[in-house]
Amino acid sequence: MSFMKAIGLVTEVLGIISFFQDNLPARSPKGATIRIKVGLEDNSANNYGGRIAQIMAYDTNNAVIGNLRPNKDIASGDFADYTIDQETPGIQSRYVSFLGTNGAICISWITLKNLDGALDAAWTGDVGSRCGHGWNWGRQVAGRDAAGNPYIPRCTWIDADHSNGLDTGAIKIDFQAYGDQLQDTIKNNAACSKTIFQSKANQVDGIKRSMIEEERPEWMTKRLIVSDFPTHNATELCLHPMSFGPDAVGSDGYFCNMKTRELTPLCTFKDVEGCIDVDQTNSKISKRSSVAKRSASLHVRSYEQVDEYRFIEAQ
Repeated sequence: MSFMKAIGLVTEVLGIISFFQDNLPARSPKGATIRIKVGLEDNSANNYGGRIAQIMAYDTNNAVIGNLRPNKDIASGDFADYTIDQETPGIQSRYVSFLGTNGAICISWITLKNLDGALDAAWTGDVGSRCGHGWNWGRQVAGRDAAGNPYIPRCTWIDADHSNGLDTGAIKIDFQAYGDQLQDTIKNNAACSKTIFQSKANQVDGIKRSMIEEERPEWMTKRLIVSDFPTHNATELCLHPMSFGPDAVGSDGYFCNMKTRELTPLCTFKDVEGCIDVDQTNSKISKRSSVAKRSASLHVRSYEQVDEYRFIEAQ
């Protein structure tokens, strides 16, 4: 399988990773083609899926050369390909904007392929996360890191009406910065400035929002994520002001209550008073407590679903 280069989180900073070439859409004779991949593969629900209201393409002079309005949702873990119907198909699309609907969607990556074969590029949800916007763990393999291990980007939330407190209603990506100018983007620390994150018109510029106090939708409160991916750090997830999603157990040995942002060690990690035991078979967690010099397990809460993410090292 061939690779192209893209920007992703490397030891918690943005760096260059190897992105699967197969993740790009097929070339179309009508114009540029776009592929959108949605995060958190889960075939039982459409929780991270949704629809993009409008996609607009711009040439290198930032002039509009085509647009479309998708009419179908993308399911969680799925992807959709779109072709920009351009009056002149061969003109390169450099900038592309994506407008959200009133239902949130969490995007793991977006790829672009131009008709003439130039400016192929990939944007990942790691950019939104690193640049201070709503995100959650991803579960989709996009390529390989420098050690040859699976590269799994985070997903970035887009939601037009901000009903869940999500801050980004639309994004506009300079794909050249994430394609043939990738080395310069990294060198100049410009990954965040090459994506415009647009919110409501009345939002004050320059103010960093926090999602810690935002009410989560009901489905998130009924789910627990248990992950051993090295980059899935529950401490970071819990303490980051822009993370948003279900309760989680991370590879750092902690349980994160995403409502209260309380971190509790797993008993298998730290055998201390108040540590957490996770019963994945019965989808519940318990807190260990000493009563009358005897250890007792006190039920904390149950979940309707436990999603287990298992990391497989490169052979």
